[in-house]
Parts: sequence; C-alpha cells; structure tokens
Amino acid sequence: MKEKVQSALNNYVLAYSNNDKDLFRSLWDEEAVFEDPVGSEPCVGIEAICAFWDFGHSNGMEIKPVNVETVICANEGILKAVMEVRNTADNSGMDISIVDHFIVNENGKIVSGRAFWDESSINQPSHINSIDINIDEFKDRG
Repeated sequence: MKEKVQSALNNYVLAYSNNDKDLFRSLWDEEAVFEDPVGSEPCVGIEAICAFWDFGHSNGMEIKPVNVETVICANEGILKAVMEVRNTADNSGMDISIVDHFIVNENGKIVSGRAFWDESSINQPSHINSIDINIDEFKDRG
C-alpha cells in the first residue's frame, strides 16, 4: 500500500509541475473530498475537485511545487512543499508553504485531501509582482 500512496503523491506533484489537469483528475476517486485550505468549503466529488483545479489555474496561473517532502504511513501520506504560484500574464505571484494530508484507497486513488496553509504560510518573492489574496474570499470561491 505504501507504494500506491507514494505513487499518488508523486503524480500529484507531477500534475502540478507539468500543469497536467488530466493527470490531476486521474488521481482522485470519483467520490473524493478535497479541502484546500482546511476551513474552506470542501470540494466533494471529482467534478468539484477539477473545478478547484480550474480556479487555481485561471488567467495564466501556474502552480509548481518545490522543496517537496513526503511521509507515508499505511494508506495515508503527508506532502510538504512550497507551491510557487505564478501568473505568467503579468509576472506576479507568491509562494505558499503547504502541508497536504491524503488518504488513498486500495485502488491507489485519493479519497481525501486536506491542505493546511494560511496567511502566515504566504511569502512574496522579491523578483515578481505581488498577488493580493484575501484568505476568506479564497475560501468562499463558490
């Protein structure tokens, strides 16, 4: 089971690194629940999770995980990374330090994902323009 969890986490990173929505979609169970960040309205089901992907990748946005670390225990995994959020249209962005917790089923599909981050997790790189984010508005993205 450990290999299935590690594979799911590796492919999650790969999907973001390559801006590959099809790969991202393939990682999730049809009935999965994704809460990003914790405290926001969870995305329930594959369509809602894919709508979250679209929300995070709109208008030239790219998200690349760096400094990735994982810990796997049984059918659960922790993914710790810095998500480099960049808007290629206007050279803006931010870095978000996240800790994701995933539960993977026997088929190797993610059934639960929870992303832990808040305002204190956001860093503004000096070489790019700032993206203003209101965490409460982000959580209520509809």
